[in-house]
Order: sequence, then structure tokens, then C-alpha cells
Amino acid sequence: MLRKDWVRLSKGQRRAIQHRLRRAESAAERRRLNAVALYDAGQNMEKIAETLGCSVGSISLDLARWRAERFAGMAPKPRGGSESKLSEAQLESLERVLESPPNAAGYRAGTWSLALMVRFLTEQAGAPQVHLGTVGRRLVARGWRRLRPRLARCPKTHLAPGCS
Repeated sequence: MLRKDWVRLSKGQRRAIQHRLRRAESAAERRRLNAVALYDAGQNMEKIAETLGCSVGSISLDLARWRAERFAGMAPKPRGGSESKLSEAQLESLERVLESPPNAAGYRAGTWSLALMVRFLTEQAGAPQVHLGTVGRRLVARGWRRLRPRLARCPKTHLAPGCS
């Protein structure tokens, strides 16, 4: 981008850039905003790239995004992801079964663990093999909360009940 093509930022735009820099959620957005501010302050692209630790090409693209879209161009673009392996019906069947202890579903366990939930999904709900973390994240997103069972302690011996 040639310096003569650059339109100077207004005082309000400079303040808005400073404000957004403090609240930027991604490093890429901060770099883009800093590049615009430094270029407006009179630095050349090589010096900006050196200062921000990136390539001159990145700075050129950042400035082009600013010219085309202003602040909307500074935010990171949404990225796609793969489709979820778990369907809503499978998650609903898991939620229904979580209302009762695992032995009601035919498992010999006292409490539900993520591994047991994955096993239920693959064996009884017809879901493909999924990671424990995936099941945990999906349940948390649906409002579930993980509780960790704790052993009750005996007051005198500090052992679990029934232990001597």
C-alpha cells in the first residue's frame, strides 16, 4: 500500500483503536489494530513488521483489511469445524439415563463417569466412538455440572467408613 493512498485516521478512530486494543480477544486482532495505529503514526511496513514480529505481507494484508472494512475487518473471521459426531437424540438419551444410577442401565458402577457415559453412548445409543472430553464439553454446554465423589472420613482414624 502506498503512503499517498492512506487516509489519516480521525481522532475518534484513534481513540476507538486504543479502546479495542485493550479489549481485543485474539492476538491477531491486536496485531491488526497495532499495525493500523503504527502505520497512521508514520512508520513504514518494514518497521511495523519488525516491531510486531510478523512479515511485511501480513502487515500489508492487515492494512488492506482496514481500508476495505474498517473495524469489521480487524476481528477474526469465524472458522468452521467438523460436524458433531453426537446427535441431539443421542445426547437426549444420555441425559435421560443420567437421571438414574448406572446400575439401572445395566452397568455395575455406583456413579456415572465420563468413560461410562462414552460406553453407554457407543453400546446403547448407537453413537460412534467419541472422546471423553467431547462428552464432557457437550454436557456442560447443555447445563450439566460434574460432581466428583468424595470419600467420607472417619473422625477418629481419618479413613473411609468401614475401614479399620
